Amino acid sequence: MADRNPRRLIVIIIITILVVAAVGLAFYLGQSTSAPPPTTPTPTVSTPVTPNPTYVPTNREGSPEPGLQTGSAVAGDGGSKAGPAGLPLGYTHDQTGAVNAATNYLIWMNSLKIADKATADAMAASAAADDATREALIDSFDALRSGMTDLTADQPEPARGAYAVAGFTRDAASIYVWGPEVITDATGRTEHLWGINAIGVVWASGDWKLKGELVSKVGGAAVDPLDPAGNPSAEEKHSILRRTPADPGDINDSADQTWFEYTNAPH
Repeated sequence: MADRNPRRLIVIIIITILVVAAVGLAFYLGQSTSAPPPTTPTPTVSTPVTPNPTYVPTNREGSPEPGLQTGSAVAGDGGSKAGPAGLPLGYTHDQTGAVNAATNYLIWMNSLKIADKATADAMAASAAADDATREALIDSFDALRSGMTDLTADQPEPARGAYAVAGFTRDAASIYVWGPEVITDATGRTEHLWGINAIGVVWASGDWKLKGELVSKVGGAAVDPLDPAGNPSAEEKHSILRRTPADPGDINDSADQTWFEYTNAPH
């Protein structure tokens, strides 16, 4: 027979409600005190360090870059006697003698050595093929001298570069000299200005002499060495000089020449 006691029924309902509430509370507390799910750490992205540029001796096909051959010319030497301010004179009547003469005339006459007029005039007289050339050299040195007053150094250093024989006969030669002119001003700031100078010499009075002017044409290589103040390798020189310059100046055939290092090229 069913239990019809209403008070007992109310008690059962209350107990059931309390049990359900207790279960819900326990679940809530369990959720709130549990550890949060692990998070994936954000990876740290490091910026690669770019090294200083260095010359890589390979050509466009990935093959090793050949180096310039060493020629027989010696920058700053090669004469059999000394002229004004130590200018080498007395060159051999051959291609090497023509290169030595052209190179040395550039070293001595495109530098602070011409700051003294008497010395400059004497060098012009000893290196000129004729009176017209001597006068042209003297006029050129007089004009250049005024721009040297604020310089403490001005010296071409072709041994660091290279040379090419653009033309040669027993009577005349055209020599290309690529190298830096090192200039220091009164503030101590130094620049290494790389360029190509064309020097023409003729055989006169038993020696290679200048004809007309010291430098007949001026140009530039495709680029400067990666370290303009340093001594580029034979491979880097070859890589630079075999390329056609974007702005060649007056010398537009430098990439067509066969270039050589000087015997005394520093490395």
